[in-house]
Amino acid sequence: MDDNNECLGISIDEACKLLGIGRNLMLKLVHVQGFPAIIFKRKIIINKNLLPKWFDENCGKYGHY
Repeated sequence: MDDNNECLGISIDEACKLLGIGRNLMLKLVHVQGFPAIIFKRKIIINKNLLPKWFDENCGKYGHY
């Protein structure tokens, strides 16, 4: 962790706010190959630092989520 104790992992709801999308879409995105998330049974942790990079790399790609 950083010196200021900022978490590297964020929740589904925090990621939704960061990207400005709904919870249902985010729950679909976490299952897309290459999405920066770890799923532990029912707990999903999204890498806060890699999420913007993933978004930039996938922006404009056509997909059915």
